[in-house]
Order: sequence, then structure tokens, then C-alpha cells
Amino acid sequence: MSSKRTDFLHVTFSFRLALLYTVFLALSFAMVFTATYQLVSHIIEARDRDLIKAQTEQFNALFRQGGLSAIANYFSQQIEPDESVFVRIVDRNNQIRFITVSHPLWNLLDQQMRQGKRPALNESRWDELAREEEEGSWVVGTIQLNADYFLQVGRNTTQSKLVLSHFRRTGLRILLPALLLSLLGGWLAARSALSPLRALVQTIHLILETGDRARRVPAQAQRGELGALSVLFNRVLDQNEMLVQGSKETLDNVAHDLRTPMTHLRNSAEHALQMAEPDVRVQAEALADCMEESERILQMLNALMDLAEANVGGMKLQTESLALRELADETIELYSIVAEECGITLHNDVPTYLVADADRMRLRQCLGNLVDNALKYSHEGGIVILSGTSEDTHITLSIQDQGCGISEENVGRIWDRLYRGETSRATPGLGLGLSIVWAIMEAHGGTVTVESDLGAGSTFTLRLPRKS
Repeated sequence: MSSKRTDFLHVTFSFRLALLYTVFLALSFAMVFTATYQLVSHIIEARDRDLIKAQTEQFNALFRQGGLSAIANYFSQQIEPDESVFVRIVDRNNQIRFITVSHPLWNLLDQQMRQGKRPALNESRWDELAREEEEGSWVVGTIQLNADYFLQVGRNTTQSKLVLSHFRRTGLRILLPALLLSLLGGWLAARSALSPLRALVQTIHLILETGDRARRVPAQAQRGELGALSVLFNRVLDQNEMLVQGSKETLDNVAHDLRTPMTHLRNSAEHALQMAEPDVRVQAEALADCMEESERILQMLNALMDLAEANVGGMKLQTESLALRELADETIELYSIVAEECGITLHNDVPTYLVADADRMRLRQCLGNLVDNALKYSHEGGIVILSGTSEDTHITLSIQDQGCGISEENVGRIWDRLYRGETSRATPGLGLGLSIVWAIMEAHGGTVTVESDLGAGSTFTLRLPRKS
């Protein structure tokens, strides 16, 4: 996918976010506007009805005092009659007995009165009259004066309707520019907020197109989840680069370490095959050399497979209750001949009561690798001590030697696979022993640490969690 296509998708996503924001704003505005409009309309309607109720009470009082003539005298004394209010009195047959002003809408009122229920005593009936804009609109309240007459008081609501109509038009005029501004502002805000995501997508495409794994997402000044995403993505790229580089170095080291035994194996086989007259003794020695080198290659491959299995969390353990002194005795017995040849004493100080839940084969592999290293790097006449302690939360096994020790700059790297310090390169080995120890202890939920004094020796400590 091209960068233009990516930008287009990004703009589309930004536009979608802005559109969603605009729709939400429009719905919010519509809800607020509707609620406000209903409130204003209710207030105006309540005001008109309150005025009509006051007038009906006034005319009802006049009717009780002097009948129709009292109401007629009241309006005859009006110098400037209020044209926004009309009053009429009708009988039970809807015949007009008194009226202040004629209007075409009174016919509509007569129809509604004939079709609807007449109000009882102390009740009110409300009618809204509206036909065309030039005829206006009215609200009419009807009450019963006595058994024969009904009083109708109407009020012109044309101005109120015009106010509400103006309110609606004003709201629509405000809404359209507000929506356009919100759409533009939302799009700009979404585009700015998604800039880390756009940089992330562009970086991924550049890496895929060019194969340049050194590219990183540019640092963003923006904070938040997307800014954190860019930082985390760069960290993932850094870790992947480290893994790729480590795998490359591992392959180089494996190839280098395999070259020597493979060459030796080939030379031994060629030497035995190129003899003019076969010699059984020479052939037997060649086969022995081939077996020895094959075993060394097999050990390296098995160790690499164990490490790969541990790295993916797939190392299977068959835990059981182990007497650690017995396990230490087995390890010492296994390396006793090597220790005797090196002139080094192996001493078992592990308490007899020390018991741990662990995989016997894997834990013996840990002790074997650590004892083997101690024998390799100890001086003749030295001593290697296996000891152990029991604490509240874990059990420890320690292997202490009096060898050459480890320098400070190498202590942190000895756990890396195939890593060998300068002082250990002359000593036979694969450089995988400590990596396997680390992996086995992690599989057990434990740890391995080292304390070393250069030239005075090292102490490796295995810590196994105590099972509750």
C-alpha cells in the first residue's frame, strides 16, 4: 500500500471521527434546543392561560352581579377595546348571547364546541384555533356560568407563535454554522491526535518496503495513549533488533564452534580411509575420535534445543520431593574422576534434612554444569564446596570454588548463550552451561546468582521456592 493510500485512509478515519463528533454535537444541540423550545412554549402557553383564567373569573363575577347587561356595560365603557381579547356568551344551543368582536375563526370554535364535551360547573375547556397565518391563532377558555349560559374568553396568540417561530429559525441558523465549524474543528483535532498513528503506519510501511530495521517512529511531543503507543512500538523494534542480532551472533558462534569438531571428525575419517594398508588400531582410534566429536556436537544441539524450549515456556518438569544431599552426592560421584585428574577436592556440605520439590534430572543438570565449570576454572589443589540452607520462602544450593573468578564486566554477560569470557576461551566448552542453568531455574520459578572475586573464586547460588 502506498503512502498516499495510507494518508487517504488516515484522513478518512480522521473525517469519520470528526463526523461522529459532529453527529454527537448535533444530537446534543437538538436535545438542548428541543428542551428549551418546549420550556419556552410551555411558559408562553401557561402565561396565556393564566391571563384567560383571570379574565374569566372577572367576567364570571360581573355576570353574577348583573347578568349579561353587566358584561355589556363593562365593554361599552372601554374607550380602546383590546383587540387581542374577545369575549362571548353562548347558550346551551350554542346561540350567541353576547360577543365583543367577530372573527372567521369563531365558526371553527362552534364546530369544536358541537363536537366536544361542554364543561361542567367549575370546570374549564380549552380550544386552540388556527387556520391560516393571516387569520392568526387563538386560545379560548370556556366555563359554565349557569345552567343556560357558557362564557368563552379568547386570547390572540399570534405574537406568541411568531416568537416561537423566530426562535426555531434562529436555532436552525445557529445549528448549521455550528455543525460546519464542529466538523472542521473535529477533523483538525482528530488529525492532530492521530499524528502518532500516522507516523507509526508510515514507519511500518517503510520497514516493510526497504527492509531497514533501524527505522523508528519519530518522537512525538503529544502525550496520551497514541504517544505511548509510538514509544512502546519503538521499544518492541529495539527488542526485535536485539533478538535478531543475538540470533545472528548465536548462529555465528554455533557455526564457529561446530566447525572445529566437524573438521576434526572429517580429518579422522579421511585419515583412516586414506591408509594404503588398513590398520585396525588406527581405524579404532579414528572411530573413537568421531564418536567423541559427534557426542560434543550432539551435546551442543541438545543444549540449544533445551534453551529454545525454555525460552518459549515449554520446558516440561517432572517435580518430586528430592533429598538435596543425595543429589549432591550423585553429582560429586559423577565428577569425581575429573576432579581427581585435576587435583581438586569436591566436598559435600549440603544438610541431610534439606528437601526440595524439583525435577531430578534438570536440577542434577544444573549442579553438573556448575560443578563442571568450577573444576575447569579452579587451580590444582583447590576445593569445590557444595552447600545448602533452608529459609522461610526458599531453599538454596551453593557451589563455591577457588578458581580464577569473573571480572565485573563479564558477570552480567555470563548467562548469555554461547558467551565466553577472555579467560575461558582457552578452556574447552560450548558456552551454554550457564544459560541452561538460568533457563532451568526460571522454569522452576527460582533464580540463580553469582558472587565472584577475580582471582579468588566464585560462588553460584541456586534458589528454589519452598512449596507451601
